[in-house]
Amino acid sequence: MVLHDEDLTKWLNFLESLPDTRGNRRFKIICDTLLCSGLRINELLALTISDLDLESSEITVNKTLVWKNGNKKLHIKGGITCKLSTKTDSGFRRVSVPLNSLLRLKAFHKEMNSYFIKHRLPQSSLIFPTIYGNYMCDRNERATLKKRLESINLPNYGFHLFRHTHASILLNAGANWKELQVRMGHKSISTTMDIYAELAPKKKVEAVNIYLDKISSLKLL
Repeated sequence: MVLHDEDLTKWLNFLESLPDTRGNRRFKIICDTLLCSGLRINELLALTISDLDLESSEITVNKTLVWKNGNKKLHIKGGITCKLSTKTDSGFRRVSVPLNSLLRLKAFHKEMNSYFIKHRLPQSSLIFPTIYGNYMCDRNERATLKKRLESINLPNYGFHLFRHTHASILLNAGANWKELQVRMGHKSISTTMDIYAELAPKKKVEAVNIYLDKISSLKLL
């Protein structure tokens, strides 16, 4: 459920080949940010411009989008709403990301507000608003992701594919479980280990190598 090196290269090259439209720019920024941050898709879509800290190169995660069910009897439609809390208490966090990723988020926010000004619509603090300034439902982007992954013969695991790939990259680069728990916003370290232990296949080999290196460094009698 991760993109390994060859597939990740294929995916990134595919993204670069997309025509330069606003929809494609949004899609590319969404994928890039999920991959470099490990955020959940609805945490990302809830971000506002004030959640970006360019000085520390961090994203503040303090809310998420949720689907609110309607009521047919009362003629109330369902819709997307913003929950001013995260999936778990540990979901409140500050996540460090590359500065270039933050700059792309900021630039897209500016692009959308330029659109709103041009069409005499209220500006939005959201990074990824709809063209009417509302919260964006991830449904359409999920459909786009599915189509594009399948077009280059990659497995469709939804946007969580990038979250898992992010975790795998960190684990294989030597990040410890506590660091990963905080970054992923899990309540307990056991949750992190249960989900991501299998994503670190290289560690099995490294464990043997560490042992052999240690033994060979000892001055045995």
